Amino acid sequence: MRNVWRHLKTPTFVRRIMVAQMLLLTLLWCLFLTYVLWEDLRSPPILTGSKTYETIFTVVESMDDRPQERTHVLAALSQAVREDYGGGEDPDLSISLIVRKNKAIIYASDGAPAGVINSRYGKIERVESDGRAWTSRTLKSANSDTEVTLITPAGGWNFFIYLNSRGYYVMPLLVCIPFLLFPAWLSIRIAMRPWNRVVSEISLRAPDDLSPLKAVPKHRELRQMVDAVNGFLARVRESTERERVFIADAAHELRTPLAAMRINVEALQSYVSSDSQKELLAGIIRSNSRAARLVNQLLLMMHSEARIDTVMEPVPLTTLIQERMAGLAPLAAERRIELEFYAEEEIWVTGVRERLMSLIDNVIENAVKYSPEGGRVEVALRSVNHSTQLRVSDAGPGIPVELRERVFDRFFRDPNQMQSGSGLGLAIVKAVAQQHNSSVSLSTSAEGGLMVTVDFPNHKPA
Repeated sequence: MRNVWRHLKTPTFVRRIMVAQMLLLTLLWCLFLTYVLWEDLRSPPILTGSKTYETIFTVVESMDDRPQERTHVLAALSQAVREDYGGGEDPDLSISLIVRKNKAIIYASDGAPAGVINSRYGKIERVESDGRAWTSRTLKSANSDTEVTLITPAGGWNFFIYLNSRGYYVMPLLVCIPFLLFPAWLSIRIAMRPWNRVVSEISLRAPDDLSPLKAVPKHRELRQMVDAVNGFLARVRESTERERVFIADAAHELRTPLAAMRINVEALQSYVSSDSQKELLAGIIRSNSRAARLVNQLLLMMHSEARIDTVMEPVPLTTLIQERMAGLAPLAAERRIELEFYAEEEIWVTGVRERLMSLIDNVIENAVKYSPEGGRVEVALRSVNHSTQLRVSDAGPGIPVELRERVFDRFFRDPNQMQSGSGLGLAIVKAVAQQHNSSVSLSTSAEGGLMVTVDFPNHKPA
């Protein structure tokens, strides 16, 4: 029940349009009804017609010798006329009847304003009497001196009372609105199909896809929104490209001076005999190595985030992992890390070999880097259902659960992490995985460290 209430409280565009339609319908109905009934009250049909007058003339003339019975019949006629008009028995709200013979009143409805006298026969007139306005019409019989006057209240408040007493206002709305809700909802849903197509295209987009929207509707209002979105995407695309080119150029330009600096410092070490000076130069070399690694990571990051403009080809992933592990073996040996690789057979994936190499290097190198000395890094490759799964596990400190989404952001690192790094390794891994329609997830390994899992779609032979 709480979910239903929350759903009803959440504003929706469809509901807003439906409410606007119902309010507009109510307003139009009120205006139309006001116009029609106001015209009727200015010239009520019961006053403009002649049948009621002729009936009363007939009764008066046929019962002229029986005044008591005539009064009784006229009272019944007055009651019937009031019931037909509405407003009840209150003379201020309903119609009244006055019958005169030889200018003398022979019958008047209860509470009828006796002071209302028309100046002309057959004309509807507005007459003031006892401080109130009345609408009346008087006809005179062609066969006698009998005059019949019908009187209705002319006040604006009485108009609304008359309106509601007849049920003209509320009842049609109560009957029609429920039957109009579903057609209104259906028409809005059908009309919003182009909008839904645009929303569907945007929701299915990859984070790095900044190309213009393909769904270009013909509708002017929606086309304006799509043009605005495409313009925004173009500006973001240009800004991202400028940033990528700048970082790539800067990183590329830094490689040469860093390499020259390392060569010079290493050459200088042979001329230094003091232990303190050797330690200082060794620190410079370590800093140079970290800077060179950062530059390489930046270049890899720019390449991994760039759209693939080459044809993806079948890549023997098992062999590629073995080659990269052989290249990283010296790094593992320095820290006495044991590298283990498990694979059932040669597994192929579709992709770009160079970018898959950067993914493998970053995953395994991070595992080696954060594992304790003398530890073990396990790399496993296997086919699972319709995907190929690569798992790299270590026995390091791992990553807290609440940070496992943020560590894929560029330059973000665990604040409690003591190891040095650039915060680009996992960002590169995720970028390359997305380019290959793959997913990356982090979990806790069997030894309490970190397990990185990459799921590749299976290679489909041509």
